[in-house]
Amino acid sequence: MKHVIMGTAGHVDHGKTCLIKALTGTDTDRLKEEKQRGITIELGFARLSGSEDLEIGIVDVPGHEKFVRHMLAGASGIDMVLFVIAADEGMMPQTVEHLEILKMLHIEKGIIALTKIDLVEEEWLEMVKEDVRESTKGTFLENAELIEVSSQTGYQIDYLRARICEMAEACSLRREEEELLRIPVDRVFTIDGFGTVVTGTLTEGSIKTGEEIWIYPSERKVKVRNLQVHGKPVKQATAGQRTAVNLAGIKKVDVRRGEVLAAPFSMEKSRMLDVRVSMFDTAKRPLENGARLHLFYGSAEVLCKAVLLDADILQQGQSGFAQLRLEEDIAVKRGDRFILRFYSPLESIAGGVVLDPVAPKRKRFQETALDALKRKDEGSGKEVLEQILLEESQKFPQERLLARKWGGLRTEAAELLREMEELGTAYRIDKDVYLHRDFLRTVQTTAEQILEDYHEKNPVSGGMVREELRVRLKNGLHASDMRPMDALIAGMIDRGILKEAGNTVALSGFSIQYTEEQRQIRDAIEEIYQKAGVEIPESEEVIDGFKDKALARQMIERLCGEGVLVKLEYPNYMHSETIGWARQILKETIAEKGQITLAEYRDKIETSRKYAMMILEYFDREHITKKNGDARVLWE
Repeated sequence: MKHVIMGTAGHVDHGKTCLIKALTGTDTDRLKEEKQRGITIELGFARLSGSEDLEIGIVDVPGHEKFVRHMLAGASGIDMVLFVIAADEGMMPQTVEHLEILKMLHIEKGIIALTKIDLVEEEWLEMVKEDVRESTKGTFLENAELIEVSSQTGYQIDYLRARICEMAEACSLRREEEELLRIPVDRVFTIDGFGTVVTGTLTEGSIKTGEEIWIYPSERKVKVRNLQVHGKPVKQATAGQRTAVNLAGIKKVDVRRGEVLAAPFSMEKSRMLDVRVSMFDTAKRPLENGARLHLFYGSAEVLCKAVLLDADILQQGQSGFAQLRLEEDIAVKRGDRFILRFYSPLESIAGGVVLDPVAPKRKRFQETALDALKRKDEGSGKEVLEQILLEESQKFPQERLLARKWGGLRTEAAELLREMEELGTAYRIDKDVYLHRDFLRTVQTTAEQILEDYHEKNPVSGGMVREELRVRLKNGLHASDMRPMDALIAGMIDRGILKEAGNTVALSGFSIQYTEEQRQIRDAIEEIYQKAGVEIPESEEVIDGFKDKALARQMIERLCGEGVLVKLEYPNYMHSETIGWARQILKETIAEKGQITLAEYRDKIETSRKYAMMILEYFDREHITKKNGDARVLWE
């Protein structure tokens, strides 16, 4: 079944609620105060069945200027509008304001209902119709059908109902994937025996009984106990339905109007939004940089400061980029629409669209930032995702994070990322971690600078220890996570930018070129260890014998890298010829006797227990021998 949400709009006392009652039989004024005052104060709801395959949910909004915030809560998320104008009054201030709001919320379908037709003369009616047509020029209602009706006499009510159903059939289907679930909460109450209940329009996705969902921006986990749609219990509700959700595990005081029910991890709380702001054509005052405003989005309202990024002031009808810095946490998605009202006096002045729901703090008039915002505003889905990838690469983003910032399904984001990978725009360093090619260049430049500096300071070292490069690369990239560094280093080795030898990494074009002085030190150190045999000196003793101690220390490591020396355990090194001789003695003895004790080995190589133990423990670590009681045997 297709589900469509229609909202009403128009000035107070123009007959919206009476018209809905005439169309549906439902009186949407449910509050005692509404009955007494004869005006709508809170949102009202009704249902209109178009056919077996079509259900229209109707949101009746207040028309009084004091309740514009409630009108905004109702207008967000509607598919089409029933724009109500009383024939005896015509266009009025709230009529104009509601029209501006609907334009900014990107509503594209609507019918104009001219009510109270039984109260006016034909000549007056024609004047009103002409005024309506003039006032809606250049808007989505410019060519909308204008239908004259009377809720009292029933004049053309059936025709209006039929036209509403026809328009609803033409509305685009909302997306129903569970991952996209969103219900902006517009009412919270309790029912004895059931607990906390929230209501709202299911703007996208679907929801089932028994599943776990989250409340944003508080990020509370809750379970769906029961669901109702228009008063009837259901197991599942889908996009386009007015839905009541009975939540388990939460009290009424812990959830409030303006919060959002959504799929787990599908949103992120924020206090900074990058947006495009468009001023109303009827705005009476300009928007200046730094102005304090009321931000209305979904069913919520929050105070914010508007930082204009590409202008000092926005006049009537103008548009520009801005950053909204909020006074409390909110949760929105890229592409969400909003309305701005002045802090005081309350006056609707602008609307806009969210370009980045979790933005970094920005400076004004920065060309790079403005180019990025323009791309997010005007680019295709792939272009926007590429821009997000570029901005997020420093965080080594997974598909899930990229999809969340992009505002779409993870599978859709993954498909676009694979396309970018094929084009060379994106680079995958893990199963679902992607980097932009521009950031990859930064990684490469950073690694090259680190190793160039290392090679300059350590000319006889074959390369930097891999673990040290991991740490330095992470710090150089200002990354928060160490884990991707191995993949980055491995990728640069695969692409021939770096080379590895053992546990060290060097620039691919680096090779050691000894100076005469370095060659002399190298040969002197090798001679020391050759002459020492098995009774080796500690490395610090060797280093102390040279004037350039740093170079001597590097040369010992270099000799290890060349295979000339073998590190038994720091600070003990042995010449490879000596360790080879010691290994041969060991194997011959074990071959003859089946095993060898420490004392026997000490006597065989004619040294002290200390050096014999050191050598045997090295052979154990190298899996040449293993202990068998007090003796050692060959490793099988």
